[in-house]
Amino acid sequence: MRGGYRTPSVESSAALGSTVGRTTPSPDKYSYADDADLYDVSAHEDQTFKLYQERLVANKQRRKSGEVAISKRVETETARVAVPVEKERVVIERVTSQDTGKVVSAEATDFAEGEVAHIDLYEEVADIHKEAFLREEVKVQKVVDKETVEAEETIRREELNVDADGTRIENKTDRG
Repeated sequence: MRGGYRTPSVESSAALGSTVGRTTPSPDKYSYADDADLYDVSAHEDQTFKLYQERLVANKQRRKSGEVAISKRVETETARVAVPVEKERVVIERVTSQDTGKVVSAEATDFAEGEVAHIDLYEEVADIHKEAFLREEVKVQKVVDKETVEAEETIRREELNVDADGTRIENKTDRG
C-alpha cells in the first residue's frame, strides 16, 4: 500500500534500495521517519519557528470635546442727568415815587401814545443726546494644554520551549 502513495522519486529510491538488499521493515518496527517524504515529516536537521509578540501602539485622534458660543447682548437702563439752565423773565415793579402827588408843568409832561419798549428775553435749553463710546475690549483665543495619558494593557509574547532530554543544545542568535 505504501507503494501506491509514494511519489515517483521515493519509489525510485526505494527500488534502488531494494536491489542493494534492503528489505521492507515489519509493521511493528516501522517508523514514520523511514518515509519522511510520504508523511511530510521534515528530513532536514534545521527548522524555523516564528515566535510572535504583542506591543502597544499609541495613536491619537482629534475629536470635538465642546463648544463655546460668544455673543453680545444689549442691556438698557434709565440714566438721569441734571442740567442747571437759566431763563430770563421780566419783572414789572410798581413803586411809589417820592414825587408822587406833586404838580408838574405841562411842558414837563410828555404824553405820547404808542411808545413801546422792547426787551429781549433769553433762556437756556438743555440739549441732551446720546453718544456711543468704546467701554472695553475683549480678546478671545484658544489655548492648547498638553498632558500625557498613560495606559496599561496586558500584552502577549510567544516563547520557545525546548525539551532536550539531556541533549546539549547550542543557542545562536543574530541579535548581537
